[in-house]
Amino acid sequence: MNDEMSRFIEKEREELKGEFCRGCGYCMPCPVGIEINNCARMSLLLRRSPSELQLTPEVRKKMRKIEECIRCNQCREKCPYELDTPTLLLKNYEDYKNILAGKTIV
Repeated sequence: MNDEMSRFIEKEREELKGEFCRGCGYCMPCPVGIEINNCARMSLLLRRSPSELQLTPEVRKKMRKIEECIRCNQCREKCPYELDTPTLLLKNYEDYKNILAGKTIV
């Protein structure tokens, strides 16, 4: 392993630590129809896959569903990683709106 690989691993570790959704789907279904397993990890999808795939009208519509969240916490109770899913959804939605507004992806 060299310094470049070490820096890459550290960057990956930093990006993936903490509260990130693994997309397992145990939180589903949502009573208001939010596609939680994709919406809760949108920030990662935007940065780790071709972002144009996440900026289509269909995905925008799915992300807007987050506005309808009733904070029933059913998703949170079902999450095997004990994530605060409603808060994670809101954070990802804010990030998504910033990207749509033209703010730089970091």
